[in-house]
Amino acid sequence: MKIIKSEFLRLFSITKWVVLVYFKNHPFHMAVTLITHMINSLSNLTNAYIIALATDRAIYILGQKNYGIYDFLPIVILIIGSYLFFQFSEIINTYAWRIISYKDYFVLRKILINRLSKLGIQNLENPEVANKTQRFNEEQNNILGYMQSLLKIASGFMSFIVSGLVIVRTMPLVAGAFFVVMVVKFMANQKYIRLLWVLNRNLTEERRKNIGAMNYLAEPAPLKELILSQGTKFLENKIDKYVNFVVDQVVSIRKRWNLSKIIGSILDSGVFGWGIIVVLQRLVNGVISIGQLTFEIRALRIFSDSFGNFMGNLVALRESSIKIGDILDLFTKYEADKDGNKILKQELPLIKFNNVSFKYPNSDKYIFKDLNLEIKPGEKIAIVGENGAGKTTLIKLLCRFYRVNRGTILLSEVNVNDLKIKNWYKKLGVLFQDYNAYGVLTVRENIEIDSTDKIVTEESLIKALKEANAISFVQKYKNKLNQILSERFSGGTRPSTGQWQKIAIARVFHRNAPILILDEPTASIDAVAESKIFDNIYEFSKGKTVIIISHRFSTVRNADRIIVLDKGKIIEQGSHEELLKLDGKYAKAFKLQAKGYQ
Repeated sequence: MKIIKSEFLRLFSITKWVVLVYFKNHPFHMAVTLITHMINSLSNLTNAYIIALATDRAIYILGQKNYGIYDFLPIVILIIGSYLFFQFSEIINTYAWRIISYKDYFVLRKILINRLSKLGIQNLENPEVANKTQRFNEEQNNILGYMQSLLKIASGFMSFIVSGLVIVRTMPLVAGAFFVVMVVKFMANQKYIRLLWVLNRNLTEERRKNIGAMNYLAEPAPLKELILSQGTKFLENKIDKYVNFVVDQVVSIRKRWNLSKIIGSILDSGVFGWGIIVVLQRLVNGVISIGQLTFEIRALRIFSDSFGNFMGNLVALRESSIKIGDILDLFTKYEADKDGNKILKQELPLIKFNNVSFKYPNSDKYIFKDLNLEIKPGEKIAIVGENGAGKTTLIKLLCRFYRVNRGTILLSEVNVNDLKIKNWYKKLGVLFQDYNAYGVLTVRENIEIDSTDKIVTEESLIKALKEANAISFVQKYKNKLNQILSERFSGGTRPSTGQWQKIAIARVFHRNAPILILDEPTASIDAVAESKIFDNIYEFSKGKTVIIISHRFSTVRNADRIIVLDKGKIIEQGSHEELLKLDGKYAKAFKLQAKGYQ
């Protein structure tokens, strides 16, 4: 009983969420769709009743001595009027639903994007959240299907009730038999729906892996290496093995399900045949007329079909609800990243890491333990260290993508967790090592995208491109700033890796934030261009706080202070000259790199 109650509450929650989504985003068209659905649900029964009246009226007229074609005119008008009324209702219904369907993809994607942005990076890297996001992408169309099933259930229930009133009044035993058969069919369907859902749920992570493998086979960048190494066959075999396993499991369940459906159809047909015999017996006994005979047989069929459709749509709803359940969890189960309410007034705050300890979710290894670091307003610091030392993690914590496990990060004595995050982000210009390359956008849009809260002019764009040493190749593009940056679009072109990085640097320059954070900003750029860009960075960043992460020590020597990280700890810090005199890890690494250049 508890399981049934729990499943009912779950179904109610899913239904409530879906209804709110559609009526909130499509209020007028959903109202029109619902009303016309209810009207159309009565079309078959209404037309059956009109035909019954017409039949009895025709028999009566034909029994008179004097009659003509005009005697049938009221019947004809009634039939045509009914036909036109329901046709108009169907046209309006189709129009409203198609408008909803067309907008549906974009509306649902926006809802997902808004939710993911509220959950924050820390939640998004949770495997469970990633699995549910994957199922949202897979089951997005089922949300529209779920709403459609709800409308069909509402209209089917209306048709079932009205036709049921006719059948229960004339043949209650037949109506009862139909009910028993439908319940048996419903329970069987529930069993197999659950088996398919359990299979789908248990294979979510494997499905994500294989979809990822298919993406490698469809994207130009990874495909080059796979073709050269003949690794495509390896991935194809891996995918085939997974698909064959899933198909075997699904086929087994579907075979048993279809057998139960055949048995249910036989029982349903038997009850319908019994109902016809009851109606014919009433005609033979003189209880009903020929017109009433046609109406009751048709009502019996409508009752059977509407009951079957009603239960079938309930099954479809239940099947969809199981799939959509994970989507609902994505929107209700996880706590959104809680925003602060304080505003940071200082443009250049004093940044302090006080005894900060941090480990990534689902990991037992601490990246930092009791880390202390202070960055003065307007200071230019560089952070160097081997891979895995914690350099990028430090930036992620400063951006509040993750919350520290212990300790505090203070910005002019205000805890970063207490800040209104949009206010803090307005002060940051960040270029990550895995920067975004927006191939679907133009050069102009690639730079503007980070400056939506600023005035953008042609001059400001060109200035940023010059500072990033990118103006020379942009001016060679056929469409200059309006050049689309992907060869997959008409007239598009694809920048090299180094050119993409320069565009990303121009984006950060154009943002012109008081705090500049650059994570390996010139990793894909040649040494000559790198030197020019760093000269521009130091010139551009006058009066700003700058944090640079780099493996190339030649690019950080002009920083006010260099922080050397090793295994999450600051082992050295000072100016370039001071660290060389110290002759520690930094000095040895610098000399090793310098020797390589020589």
